[in-house]
Amino acid sequence: MSDASAQAGLPLILTADQTLLADYPTLLDGMMGTVQTTVVPEMLMRRVLSPAMPCQGVRAVRGPLGLRRLEAVLRRAGWAERDVAIVPPHRLKAAIGPATRVVALSSGDPLGLGMTSTTMSAATGGQPYTQRWFAKLCALLRRRRQSGLNFRIVAGGPGAWQLQQQPAAARELGIDTVVVGYAERDLPALMARFAAGEPVGPVVTAAATGPGEIPPILGATVMGVVEISRGCGRGCGFCTLAEEPVSHLPIEQIVADARTNIAGGAAAISLIAEDLFRYGAGGAKPECSRLMEMLAAVRAAEGLRMIQVDHANVSSVAQMNISELREINRLLRVSPRHRHVWVNLGVETASGELMAANGLAGKISPFGAVDWPELCNTAVRRLIEAGFMPMASLILGLPGETPGHLRQTMDLIERWAGLPMVAFPIFYVAVRPEERPFEISRMSELHWRLFSTCYDFNFRWIPPLIADNQRAAAAPRSRRLFIQMAGRGQKLQWKWRLWRAIRRARR
Repeated sequence: MSDASAQAGLPLILTADQTLLADYPTLLDGMMGTVQTTVVPEMLMRRVLSPAMPCQGVRAVRGPLGLRRLEAVLRRAGWAERDVAIVPPHRLKAAIGPATRVVALSSGDPLGLGMTSTTMSAATGGQPYTQRWFAKLCALLRRRRQSGLNFRIVAGGPGAWQLQQQPAAARELGIDTVVVGYAERDLPALMARFAAGEPVGPVVTAAATGPGEIPPILGATVMGVVEISRGCGRGCGFCTLAEEPVSHLPIEQIVADARTNIAGGAAAISLIAEDLFRYGAGGAKPECSRLMEMLAAVRAAEGLRMIQVDHANVSSVAQMNISELREINRLLRVSPRHRHVWVNLGVETASGELMAANGLAGKISPFGAVDWPELCNTAVRRLIEAGFMPMASLILGLPGETPGHLRQTMDLIERWAGLPMVAFPIFYVAVRPEERPFEISRMSELHWRLFSTCYDFNFRWIPPLIADNQRAAAAPRSRRLFIQMAGRGQKLQWKWRLWRAIRRARR
């Protein structure tokens, strides 16, 4: 008998839309699934690009890291295992019943306002699936309440800032309270109030959570995500973690979370931080020995198939020598099948002046704004020499951007022609509502030329990068072949759209 049928519904349900709670074999698959728009048929999304998470009863076998943390906090606070569960959208009808008191949603991009989503929807058309499926999830919950059930709907996660900024949209979605920030410290008391029916305001800002208050996960995560550091504190104006000071989880806890993932079937783990190379460091200067110690400990976990990473900072790479980077790359390659170890590098623009004008001097520290173009060039080339594949992000439309700034970035990108790397231009989106986001209608011919040049890199290197990562993660061969075929179709579609856009911009 399932948990839900035994109790006429689970008292506390943790869930997310299917872009966050899907069965992705690699981190790249997750990135690919969450950037799609409704131009892609929904059946293709649900069956292939963001396939439904397998379950045991109504419980997801793997869940988003944020929900796994909340699950562990609640269990530590005294909630029984039978009363708390991570439930994917396709099992919610069976999980919600008269006993249900709270449904807590994690959100990544609930209103489709993120930089990547706005760029993709503008460039390809359609509505971001992150927005479409979050709205469908909320509609399902509203229908369950309208049927006579009485439970609170609470939303949090990385996308909570969007719901906080647009309270009318949150109300229309049926959300009672939005929780902003890391919630491990405040969650037990909040959930007790929700469950007891006590009034709670429409927005709650959670208190900062120290590393010692972050519990080990109790089950495997989507994409095998393992948190190694939290926060950043570099002060970037477009980032919700700008003022969140960086803190590092202990090596013992990182290894324990990796082992929990491997035991739960997620043997291709993803080490997540705002800057991989700052792990263990107290300031801006990397502590390579501490990072290597952590990676060696994770690598020793029995049954590990693959290690993936996400973000790195240009200034951190620039402070490391090639021998250090090569050793880190070696530690990350668990299997000889894993040839392309990628890392997301925040280049943003080649203009240090524009960076500083937008509050991004923290990304450049301890160097100066005048050093930025050469720092970016050095970081990309050094990473490639060490065996990494850089994935550079560029932000179009930063406030104050001029054609001169764009030409600087274009010159830098052209210097990288032929190198094994990819580059993603995305539209500026402010996290403060008073600032104006960048829109496709403001794209000049130079913007489109930069866009097109970046995608020349991407058309060459993304297919082998995805194929390599899927092979290393032992993704099913059928999925690998289908993704390769779909990728060829998307490549032709993008080339056609870019050609048309450049022609329009020249008129």
